[in-house]
Amino acid sequence: MPPNLTTLATFPSKPRIFILTDLLNEPDDSQSLVRYLLYANEFDTRGICACTSTWLRFSTHPEEARRIITAYGNVVENLNNHVHPDFRYQSAEELLGVVTEGPAVYGKKALKEPLSEGASRLLSALSESDDALYIPVWGGTNTLAQALSHLSATTPEPEAAKQRAKLRVYAISDQDDTGLWIRTKFPDVHYIVSAHGWCQYDEATWTGMNVGAGEGPDRTKVLNPWLDEHIRVGKLGSVAYPPVKFGMEGDTPSFLWLVQNGLGHRDHIEWGGWGGRYTRPQAEPDQDEEGNFDANHFFNAGDFGVVGSDGKRYGGNKATIWRWRDAIQDDFAARMQWTLTGDFAAATHPPVLDVNGSRGVEPLVIKVKPGEKYVLDARATYNPDSTADGVSGLDFVWMLYGDVNGFHVFGHGPKVLIDGPDGDGTAAAHPTLGENAAASTEYTRSPCVTVTVPPMERHFQTRLVTPDFHLLLQVTNPAGKYPIRRYKRVIFSYIHDGTPVPLGKEPEGFL
Repeated sequence: MPPNLTTLATFPSKPRIFILTDLLNEPDDSQSLVRYLLYANEFDTRGICACTSTWLRFSTHPEEARRIITAYGNVVENLNNHVHPDFRYQSAEELLGVVTEGPAVYGKKALKEPLSEGASRLLSALSESDDALYIPVWGGTNTLAQALSHLSATTPEPEAAKQRAKLRVYAISDQDDTGLWIRTKFPDVHYIVSAHGWCQYDEATWTGMNVGAGEGPDRTKVLNPWLDEHIRVGKLGSVAYPPVKFGMEGDTPSFLWLVQNGLGHRDHIEWGGWGGRYTRPQAEPDQDEEGNFDANHFFNAGDFGVVGSDGKRYGGNKATIWRWRDAIQDDFAARMQWTLTGDFAAATHPPVLDVNGSRGVEPLVIKVKPGEKYVLDARATYNPDSTADGVSGLDFVWMLYGDVNGFHVFGHGPKVLIDGPDGDGTAAAHPTLGENAAASTEYTRSPCVTVTVPPMERHFQTRLVTPDFHLLLQVTNPAGKYPIRRYKRVIFSYIHDGTPVPLGKEPEGFL
């Protein structure tokens, strides 16, 4: 045990989660549930519902969820010795109490069935708080469809719309015929999904999680030999994490974007992160007086110029996940080590990041004008595994994430200059491929840097003004066998009202 567990990372709040999973369709759902439980201290789990899918049409298997959670109960005490006391893991008994099942029929047939236990519990979870309810969908969506149909039939539309506005769905492709039905009948539902032809899973973003990612990433850490050695260990991993049959954990991205690591953001899947990156299908969706968008669906987005393990550049929607593969898998393995021991000193823990006094996982937003210089100082970051002061033992990498908004993509527009703390042009930028820093081709290593703001520019395709650019700080705690990485996203937001700028009437400093 450390002298004070309160020095560990904290979070603004826990997102409320209700999982839909076609457990025992194949092993990957069970694998994903094991990983989810290792991050469950960062979530408020409101439901784990066994459902059907196109691959599991006539049965549900809540008993598999209970088996895995029971194994988790054997290690939860160890897990709680590695996290902040305000963000402890729920007991196995609590989690067993939220396991349920949806209708044991395929797709839209559920709409003619009595309201299932799973749909009823989903509606209860939705109504019990004004906070968003996140729905990671690992199978079909007929439980959600049943709940929405019941809500529409029994509730006045203004109240039903208010309840729907709290939903945040992330579906691992459409796996029954209710996904499209939901998006068509209830277009206001916030819905993230890989949009592709039926069963054309090779086109899906989530395949970046495993061997389906294709060329570019190293496959080592998603194959059984590595998983046997690093994940199938102890009283949880060895009994609850089954061997890969088709692809490792295709469902996991649906909650990875909610892991509170400072990279992803629960309100901005378009910013990208461990769960991939998705965007709305139109550049400027309309908003009502309450800030709700009329285009509330998110589809595949691509990252480009991503460096593969072979040093070559790749791009596409799958790259939005596999670019983070080392970080994702190392972090998973580090947490599995927590299950083996309650001895804090025997394991590795996440660094706590601080940039210019902004500590924690929320992004730092800076209002800027072209030509200005800003010093970003992360020297208040600390390593909970070190007794030394300051940044001892930590590795710092700054990188531009230009794919978020098309800033400096394919050589368009000016470069963002990231220099040393004095801004004198002498800092060592590293445009080499020798070290893969989240698959970025250019990065700068220093706890303190100076950023020169380039001119504003139009997006090279939409011709709209690019309102901001995103810098990422990745800090790695390399102690122990599995490095743990955490992030700080710094958003440089141009002082501009965001309205389209007519050609020939660009503001001063516009490129």
